[in-house]
Amino acid sequence: MMESKQFYYVDISSGDILQDPHQNASPSYRIFATPTEVNELKMLFNDNYDDDMSTMRRAQVPFRQYHNSPEDDHYDQSMRDIYAKIYLLGDEEARSHITAIGVLENTSDHHMREDIKNLK
Repeated sequence: MMESKQFYYVDISSGDILQDPHQNASPSYRIFATPTEVNELKMLFNDNYDDDMSTMRRAQVPFRQYHNSPEDDHYDQSMRDIYAKIYLLGDEEARSHITAIGVLENTSDHHMREDIKNLK
């Protein structure tokens, strides 16, 4: 049985994925997704939260710089993964905004997953 797609509203800052846009004061993006795709996006947000906690621990070490931090690289990649998924599922406005901010373009090829490269 195929899952049916529905509209959801994604808030990047909180990681909320809601069916009612009025549950959040300012959802960032509108997507059209199946429940499975929504769960995949939720998992990406969970990974991002874990990566964010790692960067917080790294920040407590004053002599470690951002550009030499694998934790920060993981966080940056998890954010790109979230934007890539939203780009795939998003409406035209979401895609236009993600294209405009360039979040998927400013990546080094050795860190970019193959499926994200294929979005461009």
